[in-house]
Amino acid sequence: MTEKEIEKREKREVSHTGAEQMVDAGSAYSPDVDIYLSEDELFLAVDLPGVEKGAVNIEIDENNHLVIKAQTGVSEPERSVLRQLNIGNYYRAFQIGEEFDKDKVNAKLENGLLEVRIPKREEAKPKRIAINA
Repeated sequence: MTEKEIEKREKREVSHTGAEQMVDAGSAYSPDVDIYLSEDELFLAVDLPGVEKGAVNIEIDENNHLVIKAQTGVSEPERSVLRQLNIGNYYRAFQIGEEFDKDKVNAKLENGLLEVRIPKREEAKPKRIAINA
């Protein structure tokens, strides 16, 4: 194996800059997130390995700040031969637009993947106009 084949991506500790300084994250890692936008919704896929369903807190405040906090249930063994996984809690924050309906957020956690769906408000969705012949 070459060095590139075994290269790993380091977890990043949450910095106190930008949107993520809104709430004190304490000692937490910033999880990887994929964000998708469609005509109907905003979709976030958040990587939360070691997190159980009851250990995730998602909030959207009056200023449309989406905050995700999660506590891992994994404890670190005493002696490790090779260590690539940092054990710790997770924190991530985003600013979402006014076009999203924060009262209809749907979230699902399965196998360490948190899926968050935030639908657009009806008035923010594109309008289709029928053309008469």
